[in-house]
Amino acid sequence: MNQNIDQALQKIELSKKAISEAELILADLLGKDVVEKVNEVIPVTETTPPRTDLKCYLCGSKVYDNRPNKRSGQYKPKAPDFTCSNNNDCSGMVQGDTRMLRKSWWLDSKDLPQEWIKTVVPPISAEDTVDVTGSDEEIHPFDK
Repeated sequence: MNQNIDQALQKIELSKKAISEAELILADLLGKDVVEKVNEVIPVTETTPPRTDLKCYLCGSKVYDNRPNKRSGQYKPKAPDFTCSNNNDCSGMVQGDTRMLRKSWWLDSKDLPQEWIKTVVPPISAEDTVDVTGSDEEIHPFDK
């Protein structure tokens, strides 16, 4: 029986070694972690406002976009990128060390809706725009 256990443990060690080697190969191929790759493909700049139109698909509550706060250093780097605002009865809540924790998503979460990571810039009101298509004959206030 001890031989069977030893053989099983050897197979586990070989599997761990193979997984470690595969991780190194993937790290070399990717060169960067998944979050950095996502941010390259879908750039979010310092001036990009957080998404305010997100809804939790589990309970329908508002979802907070924490990406700008993480970039600014206000939130820790390991903080979730998105968090459900419902901390009472969302079905995605999980038991933490001391209390129930709200449903959260990181950019590499498998259940993160891909449309959430798209940058949406809110429309600008007409009073905040300037018409630059006018003719040269117009007298501008600065030319008076």
